[in-house]
Amino acid sequence: MIQMYSQTWSFKETNLHIKCDDERAIDSTIDASLQARSEIERYVLVHPEFRWSLEPLKLEGEHPRVIELMLRAGELAGIGPFAAVAGAISQVAAEAARNAGAENVLVENGGDITIIGTRDFRVGVFAGDAQISEKIGFLVRAVELPIGICTSSGMVGHSLSFGQADAVVAVARETSVADAAATSIANAVRGEDLKSSIEQGLSRANHIREIRGCLIVRREHIGTWGKLPELIQVSPENQELSKTRKKYQYYG
Repeated sequence: MIQMYSQTWSFKETNLHIKCDDERAIDSTIDASLQARSEIERYVLVHPEFRWSLEPLKLEGEHPRVIELMLRAGELAGIGPFAAVAGAISQVAAEAARNAGAENVLVENGGDITIIGTRDFRVGVFAGDAQISEKIGFLVRAVELPIGICTSSGMVGHSLSFGQADAVVAVARETSVADAAATSIANAVRGEDLKSSIEQGLSRANHIREIRGCLIVRREHIGTWGKLPELIQVSPENQELSKTRKKYQYYG
C-alpha cells in the first residue's frame, strides 16, 4: 500500500490539506501556493477588474500561469475569473508537488480538490444540512486522473453565489475549470420548484465545455449530468476521506 504523508497549512484565506507520497514535495506545494497568491495580489493591484468582475475578462499580455488558468476558466464557465481562484491555487500547488517528485498527490484548498497520481482516491461530499451530506462521495479511479473536484453552495460558506443549491460539485481535468463551473452552475439553481431548479443547473452544466460532469444537491433532491466518478456511500467518521467543503472565507 502506498504511504501518504499529510499536512494542513493556512495563510490568510488559503487553507490547504495536502496528501502526497513524497514528504519532501509538501514544501514545494506550499511554496507554489504562496507564489500564486502573491501573483494574484500583485495582478489585482494593476487590474482591479480581475478581482471584481462577474463576467469573463480578456486581458492582453503575458500573465503568470495561475492568472491564465483563472482567465481561461472564467471564459469557459461564463463567469468572472475570481470564481476560479481557490481551484487554480490548488491546481498549481499539486502540479508543483508532482514536479518535485511526488507520484500521488491530493491538494484541497477550502473544498476545491486537485488529484494527480496512479492510485485510487475517495472524496466525500459535504452539502450543508441536506440529508445526504457526508453520506455520499466519489471513488476516483487512477485512470480518471488528473482530476479537479470542486464544490459551490448557495447555502454554506461566504463565497458569492446567486443560487440556492446545498451543493454543486463539478468535475473536470483542470481544477480551475471545475471551480468556475461549480459556481456558474450553482448560480442557475434557484426558484421555489426544487426539481426545476436542479434541471436549470444541469442545463447550465451541459453548456460548459471541458467539464466531465456535475452533481447537484438541493434538500432531498439530487441531479447529475455527464460522467462522474463512481458514487459511493461513505461514513463521516472515515478520516481517509477528503471532504469537498465549500470555501468559508473571502479572498483578498
